[in-house]
Amino acid sequence: MRSTCFFFISIFICIIFSNPLIPKELKSTSLARQATVKITKTYIRPNYCLPWKMRSYGTAVGSGAIISNNLILTNAHVISDATFIQVQKENDPVNYEAEVLYAAHDCDLALLKVKDSTFFKGTVSLEFGEIPDLKSVVATYGYPLGGERISITEGVVSRIEIGLYAHSKKIALLMIQTDAAINSGNSGGPVMQEGRVVGIAFQAITDSSNIGYMIPTPIIIHFLDDIQDGQYDGFSDLGILTENLLNPAYREFLGMDENLTGIIITHVMPKSSAWNKLKKNDVILSIDRKKIANDGSIAYGDSRILFSIIADQKQVGDTVTLEILRDKRVISVPVILKQISARIPWYEEYETLPDYYIFGGIIFQPLNREFLKCWDKWWFKADRRMLYNFFYAERDIIHPERSEFIIINHVLPDPENSYVSDMHDLVVNRINNTKITKLKDVIEAFRNPLGQYHVIEVEGYNKPVLIKASGMESANKRILKKYEIPSDRRSGDK
Repeated sequence: MRSTCFFFISIFICIIFSNPLIPKELKSTSLARQATVKITKTYIRPNYCLPWKMRSYGTAVGSGAIISNNLILTNAHVISDATFIQVQKENDPVNYEAEVLYAAHDCDLALLKVKDSTFFKGTVSLEFGEIPDLKSVVATYGYPLGGERISITEGVVSRIEIGLYAHSKKIALLMIQTDAAINSGNSGGPVMQEGRVVGIAFQAITDSSNIGYMIPTPIIIHFLDDIQDGQYDGFSDLGILTENLLNPAYREFLGMDENLTGIIITHVMPKSSAWNKLKKNDVILSIDRKKIANDGSIAYGDSRILFSIIADQKQVGDTVTLEILRDKRVISVPVILKQISARIPWYEEYETLPDYYIFGGIIFQPLNREFLKCWDKWWFKADRRMLYNFFYAERDIIHPERSEFIIINHVLPDPENSYVSDMHDLVVNRINNTKITKLKDVIEAFRNPLGQYHVIEVEGYNKPVLIKASGMESANKRILKKYEIPSDRRSGDK
């Protein structure tokens, strides 16, 4: 009897240790739990509607992953606009203060440093893996709302594509879709496969069932390589708009034979990487010798993905080589990559205070996305003239002399401006015969009235707006005091 029991016990032990998957999975889970942290931030956002004010402060929770050199990798949106950050590891009730080393809002990644190094006692650092295969299983670790302890969810990789990063809405980059539950608080947590980080959880589709996304390792490595020189430069952009060439008649019209495929350039953004290098109606045939299909895709692993991924993998200052068809001739064009300089920021901004100038109770400030968000559903409720400039200033090259589009937010009522106090949401053209190309021009223009008046010309109005020059000094002081405004300006030179 004893020998029989010993026999079965021996078989049981052999089965366990002869199957490497069981201890490996257990070890991977243990490592990931030791390296996943909870992040709590206190934050405050500026009020672009009343640009001298701040909104009420709030708190938010996210997750992070410990990587080499005792650093914590997380999402930029987890720590954006933070005034105070604390981190906590599993099974430890103590909160430790942390600070932001780098925040990359375009790719939604950030790196934190914990001030007290004892925090890392009993933790491990995670290593990075490759892009997971489609239909393979991944595990997401984090601290979603609804509980205090770490959460682990599994899901299948269902899609690998180029998509818009919702935090900044500035750029479309490589992302991976999974059906692992990614809820509020999961953001910044590691997505694991075979004991390695294959992504960072960062966004989900709220009105869908378990469709979440992670930032894959190529984007993470790009971010970590970028900061090696002590600053973050960000992702570059070719600065072109393109259309596919699926229509065979159009390809024939452009002089493309059956062996040529590609996409056509419809617009080149001024001062972009492609400016003075590429032209409208150029056909891009390949990028760094990667042949581009007529739908704009290239071969990528065992699938196809948008050709822009080649430029996304390079750093600012690197060169990409494009083979193009121009005037029915094939030529090679090297392009040095850089970021696009935006006259009107179309993206979300963080850790940035709004510029403004108040004169005679009239609030002047640059047009940007953050200001438009003063409206609910701003994309169709905001002033149509402002929306036209916002959406088409770059493509239609509207007022190329302007580095900013200055608008009149609204007017703070006072006896000196009672006849113009209903003005709001207007694009400023000239003040006292000075062309307004940036906020600094507004400040300078009001120093030179036209006789007894300040004359303000706005787009869409045939009649200028006039306010008396006399009494403005005392009016400005009175208005600032009455409306509890600490300063009449916040202006960066541009």
